[in-house]
Parts: sequence; C-alpha cells; structure tokens
Amino acid sequence: MLWYTGLGPLITEIFLTINCLILVILISIFGIIGNVINIIIFSKQGFDDSINITLTALAICDLGALFASQVLAVVVNPWFLTSDLPIVHMEVVNMVVFYPHNYCVRVCGFITAFAAFERCLCVLIPLKVKQVITRKFTIYFLCVIFVVTLLDMLPIYYVTYLDWVFFPDSNSTKLAMVFRENPYNVFGISYLITDMFVPYFTFFIIILSNVVITWKLKARSAWRSSVTNTRSVKGEGISNREKKTVLSLMVVSIIFIVCLLPQSAILSAVSLEPELSIRGSKFDLTILCLSFAYMLECISSSVNVIVYYRMSSRYRETFLVFVAQQKWLRKFQPRESTKQVDI
Repeated sequence: MLWYTGLGPLITEIFLTINCLILVILISIFGIIGNVINIIIFSKQGFDDSINITLTALAICDLGALFASQVLAVVVNPWFLTSDLPIVHMEVVNMVVFYPHNYCVRVCGFITAFAAFERCLCVLIPLKVKQVITRKFTIYFLCVIFVVTLLDMLPIYYVTYLDWVFFPDSNSTKLAMVFRENPYNVFGISYLITDMFVPYFTFFIIILSNVVITWKLKARSAWRSSVTNTRSVKGEGISNREKKTVLSLMVVSIIFIVCLLPQSAILSAVSLEPELSIRGSKFDLTILCLSFAYMLECISSSVNVIVYYRMSSRYRETFLVFVAQQKWLRKFQPRESTKQVDI
C-alpha cells in the first residue's frame, strides 16, 4: 500500500503538524475563552432557570475537552513523537489524555441530548415542563451523567496501567501500557458501549427531539394561523424567548452531530478492526483521521458562544453589560469627542 511506503509517513507528519497548529493556536484557545465567557454569563443570569444549569455544565465539559485537545495536539505532533523520551508516546498519551478527552466528549453528548429533550418538553407541554424538570432534578440528573460516564471508564483503567517495560530491540526501558489478564474481553464490552452505543444513542435522542420540536412548532404555527379568535390561543404556546432558546439549542445540536459523527465513526472502526488500534499495523492511519476529527470536535466545543450571542437576546444583553463593566476593556473603546457642537 502507498500508506506504508516512504510517502505515507511524510504526508502524516505534514497533516498532523498543520492540524496540531490549528488546534492549539486558533480553535482551542478561542473555544476555551468562549466557554469561560459562557460560564460567566450564565452565572450572572442566575440558575433559577434549569436551562442555564444545563448549558453551564455543557460549557464546563467543553472546557475539559478543549484542554485535553490542546494536550493531544502537542503530544501527537511529529516533533514530540520523534523526541528521545523514555516513554512509548502513544500508549502513554492514550492513558493520560485520550481516555479523559473521550470522557468529556461523551458527557457533552449526554448533556446536549438532555438539553434537546428538555426543550422538546417545553414545546410539547409548555405549561407543565417546570413541574417535570425542576432545578433540583436538573442538578441531580447532571451529576448522574458525570458519575455514570466516569464509571464506564473504570474497566479500561482496571485492565491497563502504565509501567516500565524493557524493549530488547532498542535495549531500553520505557514507560508503556501494560495489560492484565484477558484485557480484550473487557475492551470488547467497553468499546461496544462507549464507542458504539453511547454516541449513537445520544445522536438518536438529539435528532428525535429536534424532529419533534420542528414538527410541533410547525403544527402550532399552522393551527394559530387558522384561528381568528386570539383569546382562544392564549396560553397555548411558548414565549418568544423560549422559541429563541429552542432554536439556538437546535443549532448547537446540529453542529454537535455534524462535528462529532466523524470521530464516532473512526472509533467504531477501531473497535471493529484490531489493526487500527494502538498496537495495530494501521494505527498511523487512525491517528491521521483522528487529527481531522478532533479539529471538527474542537469547532463543536468552541462555536457555542457565537450561537448564543447571535440567537439569544438575553445572552447578548448580559454579555454587553458584562463587557461594559470591565474597566480594562474601556481603553479599547473609542473616546467621545469633547468638542461642543452649536445647534
């Protein structure tokens, strides 16, 4: 295959270097700043509304994923991979960075699905949703998402650990990943859940919720247009602010699916084809594909601040007030002219 000739590794290094620079310098840094702003804005708005709690948790998970992506971008860079360190680079990266990164991404998926389902209930039962999804229920449910997803990581860390291993070929001892007995039985079940069931289940919930929202809003709009007595429709719909929140979450959901689907497909392929795994003969191909998938995933975790600002008037108003309160930003604002103008 061309991939395993002298041209393959050169192409891999070029694309990895470019992607890593884009990840570190442009997308991840912007996303980290944006998600910090999201957390500040939602905290200023208060957490009486359960959706603010959900979006804050989503911003926190996006921060974790972006920090991990920055580390991945550095350690997967060919300059780092060719460094003479006493470690098996990708195996250590897999244990220390890759698994925690995937944890944050899975939690983001569950939270996005929960937010989409919550907005779906707002459209289906607008007068009762506050009784169903309360502030306390949202906090407890988000805690369950964090804990249950973390428990899913325990089998992987149980059957694998880092230890010093002697390599006769290079006559050196390096820090590498060591397996316990029968690790592939655990890997098979874990990958089936984490790389097959979890991402596609969250995609299904997100798509189903948005389809129901779209159908219900269109049906309600058609029904309203056919009713001439406005008093008969009073209290039957949702407010304009709720509609904007629904639309913004729909955009976030679409971006999440489009940007995360390639990564999920790659991880599914790795779970089905052993040669694409970390010790397989085609792992370089997996790294190259993942570099593009991580760039898309960073975009998904970074653009939420733009979506909220453009589509939520309440968010935009709070953001502008927050900026106006920052004294260090005033020096960047144009000074007003002190000259008097005769009228």
